[in-house]
Amino acid sequence: MRELEKYRKDPRYKKYVHQVEKILQSFDREVNEWADFIAFLGKLLKAFQAYPQFPVIPKKLVVGKRLAQSLNPALPPGVHQKALEVYDYIFNNIGIEQLADDLPIYSQGLFPFLQYAAMNVKPQLLALYEKFFPLRDRLRPVMKAFISALLPGLEEEGGEFFDKVLSLLDYLSGIVEQSYFLQSMWLILITSPALRIPALNYLSRRMPKITSKEDVAIVLGDDVGIMVRAFSATLEDEHVLVQRAILDLLVTSFPLKVKNVGEIIQQDDLTLLMKSASAVVLRKDMSLNRRLYAWLLGPDEHPEQQIEHFHEYGKNAIVSALRGLFFLDTNDLATAQRPYKILISLMDKWEIGQPIVQELLIDVLWSLKNHVDKSDFGVELIQTANMFLEMIDPYLIWMKLYGLVQDRFSAQDGLDTSALDLVDFVLNSFRMHEDEIEQIHMPLFMTALLCKLKMFANETDFSHRISQTESALLLSLDLLQKIPHNVFSYFEPSIKDFQENTQVSSRASSTKSQMTHVETDSVNEETNQMSQSGVDFYTGMDALKYINDFYLYGNDKVSENIANKQFNGIRGLHLVEELLSAIQEFLHSVITNAILVKNKDITLSQLIVIMDRSCGLLKAVSMRLHSIIDTSEDYEELVSKLFSGEWVFSLLKCCYMVNNFEIIDSSLSTIIHIIIDLRLISPSQIDSKQQIRVIVDTLWSFLAPNKAALHLRAVQLIWSLKDLSQANYVEAVISEYLIQKDPSARLSNFERFGTFWRLSDNFQDTELQFSQPMFLMLDTLRDENPTNRRAGETWLRCNKKSYMRILEPIITILCDSSIMRRRAEIIISVETFQLYNYERPFNQAQVDYIFETLSTICRVGGDSFLKAIRKNNIKPDLAKLSSWLLEEENGVAKTITYSEFFVKTALLYMESEVPNTLSSMNVLNEYIHMHAVDFLNHLISKPKYIDNDLVHLVHDGLLRKILFCIYSKKLDLQSRLIHLLCITIPNVGAVNENSKKNTVYINGPYSLPPSSFDNLSLNEETDAKKNIRSFRTAGSSRFLVKVLLDALSIQYNRPLLQQWMYFIVTSLPYFRHSFNSILIPLIQCICEQLSRWKTEMYNHYAFMADNDQSNGTKYNKKSGDLTVSEWDIITLLNGFEKIVMFCLKDEGLANAGDSSPTISKAYESSLGLSGFGNLFSIDTSHPEQPSSEQKPRDYILYIVFPNIVAIILDIWSLFKNVYSPNRPPKVGTDPFLIALSHTGDRTQRRIMKLLDKLYKNAHAELIEAFVELWYNENPNSNSSQEILSKGVESSVIDVMKVIPGSSPQKIITALLISARGRAQSVQTSRVKKLGSRPNKLSDIVILRFLEGYCDSLELSQPLIEVWPQCLTFVKDYITQAYSYKYLFPALLKFIHKLSDKLCSTVYFEDKKVRRDMQDVYQRIVDYCILISGRSLDQGMWIRRSAVLDGETESVEVTDERESEFGSSVNLISDEKKVVLKSKEEILIDQVNYYLAAVVIPNIKRLLIDQDRIVSLFTNMMYYIIGPVLKNRSSTGVPNVILNIICEISKLPFAYRVWRKEIWDVFIDNKFFNMTPVAAKKWRIIMQTIMTSEKERFPELLGRLSTSPANALFVSKEQESLNRALNLRRLSFVIYCGKENQYLTYLPSIQEKLVELFKLGLSELVHAEIYLTLRILMCRISNHHLSNFWPVILTELVRLFGMFLQKEPIEQPSEVANVFLAACKFLDLLFVLQTNDFQVYEWMFISDTINVINHALEWSPYALMDKLADHLSGQQEDLSKLHLDNIEVRAGSPLSRIPTFSNGDVKRPMLTLKSITSIRQLEFFVRNVSLYVYQSIYTLAKPDFQHIESLLENDMLEYGSIYNAVEMGSIDVGSGEIFT
Repeated sequence: MRELEKYRKDPRYKKYVHQVEKILQSFDREVNEWADFIAFLGKLLKAFQAYPQFPVIPKKLVVGKRLAQSLNPALPPGVHQKALEVYDYIFNNIGIEQLADDLPIYSQGLFPFLQYAAMNVKPQLLALYEKFFPLRDRLRPVMKAFISALLPGLEEEGGEFFDKVLSLLDYLSGIVEQSYFLQSMWLILITSPALRIPALNYLSRRMPKITSKEDVAIVLGDDVGIMVRAFSATLEDEHVLVQRAILDLLVTSFPLKVKNVGEIIQQDDLTLLMKSASAVVLRKDMSLNRRLYAWLLGPDEHPEQQIEHFHEYGKNAIVSALRGLFFLDTNDLATAQRPYKILISLMDKWEIGQPIVQELLIDVLWSLKNHVDKSDFGVELIQTANMFLEMIDPYLIWMKLYGLVQDRFSAQDGLDTSALDLVDFVLNSFRMHEDEIEQIHMPLFMTALLCKLKMFANETDFSHRISQTESALLLSLDLLQKIPHNVFSYFEPSIKDFQENTQVSSRASSTKSQMTHVETDSVNEETNQMSQSGVDFYTGMDALKYINDFYLYGNDKVSENIANKQFNGIRGLHLVEELLSAIQEFLHSVITNAILVKNKDITLSQLIVIMDRSCGLLKAVSMRLHSIIDTSEDYEELVSKLFSGEWVFSLLKCCYMVNNFEIIDSSLSTIIHIIIDLRLISPSQIDSKQQIRVIVDTLWSFLAPNKAALHLRAVQLIWSLKDLSQANYVEAVISEYLIQKDPSARLSNFERFGTFWRLSDNFQDTELQFSQPMFLMLDTLRDENPTNRRAGETWLRCNKKSYMRILEPIITILCDSSIMRRRAEIIISVETFQLYNYERPFNQAQVDYIFETLSTICRVGGDSFLKAIRKNNIKPDLAKLSSWLLEEENGVAKTITYSEFFVKTALLYMESEVPNTLSSMNVLNEYIHMHAVDFLNHLISKPKYIDNDLVHLVHDGLLRKILFCIYSKKLDLQSRLIHLLCITIPNVGAVNENSKKNTVYINGPYSLPPSSFDNLSLNEETDAKKNIRSFRTAGSSRFLVKVLLDALSIQYNRPLLQQWMYFIVTSLPYFRHSFNSILIPLIQCICEQLSRWKTEMYNHYAFMADNDQSNGTKYNKKSGDLTVSEWDIITLLNGFEKIVMFCLKDEGLANAGDSSPTISKAYESSLGLSGFGNLFSIDTSHPEQPSSEQKPRDYILYIVFPNIVAIILDIWSLFKNVYSPNRPPKVGTDPFLIALSHTGDRTQRRIMKLLDKLYKNAHAELIEAFVELWYNENPNSNSSQEILSKGVESSVIDVMKVIPGSSPQKIITALLISARGRAQSVQTSRVKKLGSRPNKLSDIVILRFLEGYCDSLELSQPLIEVWPQCLTFVKDYITQAYSYKYLFPALLKFIHKLSDKLCSTVYFEDKKVRRDMQDVYQRIVDYCILISGRSLDQGMWIRRSAVLDGETESVEVTDERESEFGSSVNLISDEKKVVLKSKEEILIDQVNYYLAAVVIPNIKRLLIDQDRIVSLFTNMMYYIIGPVLKNRSSTGVPNVILNIICEISKLPFAYRVWRKEIWDVFIDNKFFNMTPVAAKKWRIIMQTIMTSEKERFPELLGRLSTSPANALFVSKEQESLNRALNLRRLSFVIYCGKENQYLTYLPSIQEKLVELFKLGLSELVHAEIYLTLRILMCRISNHHLSNFWPVILTELVRLFGMFLQKEPIEQPSEVANVFLAACKFLDLLFVLQTNDFQVYEWMFISDTINVINHALEWSPYALMDKLADHLSGQQEDLSKLHLDNIEVRAGSPLSRIPTFSNGDVKRPMLTLKSITSIRQLEFFVRNVSLYVYQSIYTLAKPDFQHIESLLENDMLEYGSIYNAVEMGSIDVGSGEIFT
């Protein structure tokens, strides 16, 4: 520096500098062709030579750039020679020390030049290289680059300068230690694929052979890992010559047989090398394979020595390498297939492949299973693996699997089932049909499994083996299914047969011998000569030992005698015997030790699974034995031996000593199957009454009501047991149940027998079976016990029916004065009842006898008896006894007939109760009530023999008594009363106002006798006489409906549900005047019960499934009880059908005389129907249409239909969703599935029958009800989120398809009519019938449903048939477009769906049909475009109201339509205007989304005609896209508009429609204000523009100004901004393009960049230049940029020099951001590691081994290291940053940098978009060298996807802070700015 200061004062030096500057400045003006280069270089050389006294070069940075440009390969050799002459003079002049300092300047032209130099230029160039040698240690930092510069001279081994370059490299190697030189060579092998051939040419001649640890220390240094990674990277080169050369180098210089190899190279490194070496075989090149085999097998030619060499030195490493490949977690199929292909190729070399396969086979299967379980390419990978397994002998596969299973069994970890799972995976994934596998291995494997299970069951820790036991049983079942039947066939082979049958075993034994041969050192000569005598299995042998010997398992040293034996396997009866004995003993042990004796360590669910699978296995093996046709004594003896013993009795005990049904099911079904079907066990072992009794007792217990899910299977088992018993013991036992003395037990048995009888319908010969218990049930019909009789009647009602009763006895007994009564009130629940209580006891038995006798007489006498008692009055003497019944007229008592007497007397006794103080009278009082009701029944059963007033009297008394019975739970009496009510209703309902006869009073049917009337007041006496009642009155209807609803809804009244429903159905004709007061509440109640049953059914089955698994017998009634049975539901559905059909069909049904519908509302709360009352109630918010005008048929159609359809859908889907998914799969019969299927089938059949009836009578309304339900399930089906989906899935459509009598054509036609009627300007009468009910079902909803319905149809024929109707339907709207604007989006979806499904059919080949479709489709799309563009009525078209001359005429819009298209709002309100606008925007978004996602992608297929399409696109641009582009916000163009543009851009013929508007947006300064999502769409659009118009790119280049503008009023800042934006546009276009797409424009681009570099650093464009360079690096092939490097490097060196000379704080933020951009460019170069940049990398970072060595050079040489010291202000000890085995030490700065493993990716470190100070980059510049070295060491590949995202992020301005955080920039101040 001092000399330079001295020179600057010398005038001659100033002249010297001025002359050099003048020459350099002339370069841009005068140098245009190659001759000008020579002249320029001559002038420059003369200028240097004119001042030899100055040993410095002025403007050396520019001089170095010009000299490098003169060495451009495109220039002729003369220019190169002249440039080298200048170099030579400069080197001689400046001296060694200055050359060392200026090496970065001059090397940038010289280092890359050797590969391009001409032959006559190379000697001169090599001489210049020699001038660097005196630098010696100063060459250490540049060693890698210098070697890279020389290596091209070694590319041709016979070349003229090969030896010269070789000697130069040798000299260079001598300057530094050999290890340092070789380490640089290793780095070159990793980073420079183009230099691998010359590098290997050098190494093959100079690399010493590594034979010991000392060689490594001298030759390779401390770290062998870098050499291994170099070899590994080279082995993966894509050129065969490179791979061949590296394999030769491995063979000669790096043999595997090395002394203390573990100390030389770590096992992980050797594994890494093996992984790359083994992949060479994928080339299918024999020359490569020979070299690889030579390296692995060693130099010895003897096979035994080769095998030994491979086993000792190579096998472990290559096995470890392949294992790592197999278990690599990847989502790429090719990567997953790679190790299989390698192994398949290695198997061609037996000495290598066979040991590897033996070691890896199980690992291969494990990895395959993992990939199949986790990945999406399992099927393809299995195909590849199958090719591999087909090359392996089956014996080896099964030997390894057997060993694996046995090892896991021996590990005492009973939870580990992975080995069994693996075997199951192999069995079910590969073709296992070879004879050897089926005849030998599968039987042996299954036998071994069962033998192991037998051992487990006898162990004390069996509970720990449960998981393995379950899996082993399941695997055994799978094996048994795959073993052919002929394996079990028993035969005694002859000699010839023996030879044939042993071929399979011979192959297996041969393979076994080979395995042994591989694993042992030698084979005894005597053993080899020994004849292979067969080893047959015989009864009594240890099967497990036999199998162990066969698979060579369990022997520490393989017995060669066993290895050469020929095992014939276990087959025939021997196999059956071993399997059966093992499973039988296992079953016996499990039952004895775990089931009959409670084991707390084993759960019940585990025992269920074990019993199910083991019993299934026993039955299957027994079936195989049964299929063997053999009558020999040995066979019979074997059967007798196997099917007797303790296991049979243990299995029998399971049938009655266990409480779990599934275990009982498994055990009993197994025994029955073996006895009945297979006849292998004599029935005498079980056919005893005592044995049958205990089993039937157990099964009978499962017929309890709370175990409904088990009923059907229990009945099946009872029938099977009955078939087994020869003495009808089962019938006898069941008969005893029905005559038990315990009433509760007997009643329970009645109910269970009813269940048994009902479920026995499907069995054969049921008429002749179980007749004895059937007669006992019939006897109960005559039983004196009302409970028994009710049970009998209930049972008979399900099968047969019968009723009869009579006669009049002694009136004096009934009117005995000792029978005293008084009035009383009883409160039950919330109800108060008025009745009579007896005051004292009397002879109840006598009264009961009288009524029973009277009933008998009535039954016997029939009509004649009834006629007689009606005509005759009571005799006077008897009338005195009944004076309390007489009425006086003018003081004279009236006479009464016997009929009237008996009616009133019976009613009196019927309403008389026993007080609590006389509770002993209750039983006989019940009898009296029963018989009195029976008697009344007979009296009024014939209307012509009874007065109508008496019927009214009976009717009123019945209602009071029935309600009392309901609340007091008197089911028996209530049952009788229902029958009586059925008789009174026809007469009461048909009464007219002119009814004759006597008056009947409200409060009582009679006057009490004096003896019992004393306690009543006179007022009560007067109130007891009222006017006649008619059933037509509101009071009567109200009381009757309360009785009916309580009877149907109260839970404990369920047993009488069928009777009540029968009463309701038969009484419907008499309710025709009571629609609102009776029929509507009944419908509400039935719907509530149906809904309640659905919920209970779901909970019941789910609970039963889970409860049975957990504890088996415990049952929580609160969780799983059913209050409504399956038969109750059938009954309710029947009743509902009858009521609805009556309402629809009965012409006399009307509201005349009916009370207000509020009657039903008044009782909703008291009847518990509030939930369903709200559903069915009529909205009274619209007084203009009162509910009284609601016709019954309309109410049913529009109120009831939608709600019952919802309930039907819930019930229908119940049976698909209720079953518990947690239950393990069963091999045997699953009672839950049986019961669920049985109930579901019956219920669904009944629902279909109901739908059939409803559809036939009101098909349109039923379909609308389904659509309304669909809308309720999918209210947002028109939302933008749903538009892109295929369609809304719904069970509604599934049920509609199965409606009997319906068809798609009928349904679509009906819906079209309905939609047309619901149009806003067309209000049909049907829609108006809905009156005040809110109408959810709009035309839009119907069209949306039609879209989904059409999409669900698989066949196109129905759509073809309705197409003309659909087309007419749409055309009607088109003709009135302005009246139906709101409907066009829905019409578009509908017509698009139809057209899409039909356009590919033959029907649309008709030109007229297709043309009609295209016309309609185009017009609808046009209208939707107008809607989106707000061009219909200026945005007010949504509102269905018009303001004319101050008067408002409003047409209402439905709620649903408001939710989609905006509500009808008043224009005066500003707030509502906002709401209107927002909802209008929602609709517009929906239209735009649909256009982009559906219409445009399919428009070419539908419209075909390009003119039509262009017309539509033109309208889209004018109405939709154009206005949005002109008025876009700061956030850019909306995504939906970009989607439309992207879709349009895919059609080339439409390009001219949109190009101008889009280009204008691109040129706008706000273009880059966009999101990353939008940027991806713009990439597609811009790429389309640039490929469609080639002149656009030159236009962009022309817009890029490189000189300041001369305009007077142009702002400098604006000019700078425009220049930067134009360059960014250019960058964005290149970024959007493909690789080398703009290669032809590269010279122009480079020229522009060179000119822009000349602008000041304060210009914004400087940062954009480096961004452009980054994009060019990713879009232009590297070798095309070679002539641009001198300019780039010069600018980078100048930029670094500026920061090194000044304090960083002095630089403004603009310059700091330029430096950030330059660092990002270098950061990208470090990641990409391009070939051309390799020789320049040392200028910026330390790219040699120095970066991690402890002893570094005196001062940092690389620019990054210098800048790091400059920023820190001091030179730190960089040895602290060393890596130890490439793992970052804790606390070092590199701990923040991610540590990569082999195979990972590398990414740029910098992600910030801007900085304020250069100091923010200190962490980067200090650690980038280590980061780069680490990525090289780990062989990491560039993450191109991440690089692309970084480039995109730097070009965008929208959300820059968010993007910075997203990319990983967290805390700038702390230096954490790296990903």
